Amino acid sequence: MLPHVLISSAEPGTREELARICRAAGLEAIETSAPFEALEQAGGARPDLVLVDLGEGGEGATNVLEDLGGGPDAPPVIALSAPSDVGAAVRAMRAGAADVLEKPVAFEALEGAMARLLRERRAAGPGQAPLPRSEAIVGRSPALRRVLEHIDRVAAAPRSTVLITGESGVGKELVARAVHERSERANGPFVALNCAALAEGLLEAELFGYEPGAFTGGHPKGREGLFAAAAGGSLLLDEVGELDIQVQAKLLRVLQERCFRRVGGNVDLESDVRIIASTNRDLVAMVEAGTFREDLYYRLNVLSITVPPLRERREDIPLLAEHRLEQLGRELGRPFSGFSDSALSLLAAHPWSGNVRELENAVERAAILAPGGAIRPEHLGLAPGPVLAASTTPAPDTWNLKRAEERLIRHVLTQCSGNRSRTARELGINRTTLYNKLHLYGIDG
Repeated sequence: MLPHVLISSAEPGTREELARICRAAGLEAIETSAPFEALEQAGGARPDLVLVDLGEGGEGATNVLEDLGGGPDAPPVIALSAPSDVGAAVRAMRAGAADVLEKPVAFEALEGAMARLLRERRAAGPGQAPLPRSEAIVGRSPALRRVLEHIDRVAAAPRSTVLITGESGVGKELVARAVHERSERANGPFVALNCAALAEGLLEAELFGYEPGAFTGGHPKGREGLFAAAAGGSLLLDEVGELDIQVQAKLLRVLQERCFRRVGGNVDLESDVRIIASTNRDLVAMVEAGTFREDLYYRLNVLSITVPPLRERREDIPLLAEHRLEQLGRELGRPFSGFSDSALSLLAAHPWSGNVRELENAVERAAILAPGGAIRPEHLGLAPGPVLAASTTPAPDTWNLKRAEERLIRHVLTQCSGNRSRTARELGINRTTLYNKLHLYGIDG
């Protein structure tokens, strides 16, 4: 029996196009014109998936999302929103939509989202809710969708190690949590360790634990380490590039033999932990420099996810900003009506070298300074970025972000005498990202 997809849209053309995509994907389509008809049919026909066009009836569609979102047998919902209606997309996500796609919807994007959600529904089994997607991962850009697809694939291999790379502030820990939440280890603990936050001498004891009397100042009864605390779940080693070379050797042994020893101990303890490592450093360059073990790098890099910087997914900036503003409105108990057009333009043009973390901080600062209502440019307090700043209005031929980025890369590459590693450091990106951009712009360097 073919999976049934319930399609709700007030626009006949949209319903027809969505039904065509469903049939091409081997799915049975049920069409309806009104949100509340969709709700009634969902109760009777029991669809496997629901497509809701937010359209003109965004409020009604959001109510349907809220009603469909409860209970283990509730079908997952994909909401479709207009590109300019960021508020509707945010409301849909908060109301329980499993995914939000921008209209006009691309065949590949919709087909991929439907296949993923139906696969999760089958894996969950009857009467079981699908594994949750981390609510903190917000966006609908093609770059972020590729990350979400990689998360799904990686989560399906719950014993393989994962390496998550990306600049500071892009949300690597959120990606790691999503991998854990969507894997068979979701009911186990998720433990995170910032490898850069501890002194070298303490890292080994923190990871593996220690026996009584192992060292001066330790607890007299010894201590359980994070590998034991994360048993049956996942252990995130954030900033893994900061690990001391000796600790790297012991971590390699755990990955190879699935066992470890406490500091001061002589008994091997079994390790049932999935290792997820993350870094903003270029581990390949560190291997070449002899500061990171090559064998450990390959052990960690079994499965990899690269989280793109915010400047490479600018479509997500308004959605992220609105999402954070809604959270702050509830926390501060103050009503906000979103961002003014000029504030959104400022957000879109800012370089965001600190990525999502910098954006969230800017929105929080604005929410504190603004009296309520709409956030305006003066509330954001953003300094002009190094790429887009100018003492006068730039000429029209410099408005294109890709051209501006290409000019900056060429300039920095020249200043660095063609040294790509140094160029990447000066630009605040990793070498892989730089190589991809050099290829994109046809720069030989």
